[in-house]
Amino acid sequence: MKDWRRLTSLSVVILIATALLYTLLHSQSIQTGYLKIGDKGPDFTSTTMDGTSIKLSDYRGKGVLLNFWASWCEPCVDEMPRINKAYHLNTSGVEIIAVNVGDSRATARDFITSQGINFPIWLDPSGEAADSYRVTGLPSTFLIDKNGRLVKAVAGEFPDELSVIQLLKSVQH
Repeated sequence: MKDWRRLTSLSVVILIATALLYTLLHSQSIQTGYLKIGDKGPDFTSTTMDGTSIKLSDYRGKGVLLNFWASWCEPCVDEMPRINKAYHLNTSGVEIIAVNVGDSRATARDFITSQGINFPIWLDPSGEAADSYRVTGLPSTFLIDKNGRLVKAVAGEFPDELSVIQLLKSVQH
């Protein structure tokens, strides 16, 4: 009976050790997939509201505030006027680009028209661009320097336009 208990205890220890090792290895592989500050921001091709194809790398040499959003996302809806106001107050020369994730061109157009948004809006109907930045929630914003390197990532909405302006200033050249 004593041997049976030892065998059972040893089996439990081995099972727990295997589970811990799997978890550790699995979590490390997931973590290495995330973008890190200083990494080169992934380039992607998108479409502007007027149907023109455009690449993020077209903005190399300038700082970029890259915002991923959707019209059904309440925090996105709340922050868009703040970003728009910062766009009009922006004297830093940093580009603001908002990438709509998942909406149709008509839905995005209706939204930006009703909200009076007039900074560049790009379309990402399939979510490929958002996936390349490992976006897991909206809104998500990335600051990219003139060399195309990630300077900062912000999850969630901006509380006011001054927060946006401060971020823009952090990537001016």
